[in-house]
Amino acid sequence: MKTKLIIIVFAVCSFVLSVNAQDTVSSKVAKDFIGQVKIVKGIVASVFVSNKNTVLINFDEVHPNATFVAVVKPGTSGIDYSEIKKGTILTLSGMIEEYKGKPEIIINEQSQIISIENP
Repeated sequence: MKTKLIIIVFAVCSFVLSVNAQDTVSSKVAKDFIGQVKIVKGIVASVFVSNKNTVLINFDEVHPNATFVAVVKPGTSGIDYSEIKKGTILTLSGMIEEYKGKPEIIINEQSQIISIENP
């Protein structure tokens, strides 16, 4: 009985881990998941604040060659991006949308920023 329980627990844990792993995609392939909610992980190439206070976090390459962009729109309060800089490995979640041919996630809540790994 104990062996069966261990096997069942192991099977359930393996399933949960595989489902979570499939939800995480690289910023380089995010374009393949437009319209889906995913966790996106990649290297920040630049952080730009427009004259209208829109924050654009470009991944892998600087604008206009970024493979993916995270956006914090003006008026969105409570989002701390102060530790995000060039070279940061950033993991975030949300609906991947398309804007001018590029995949992006609009960050509306701090909880969408899963991890910030600075070199």
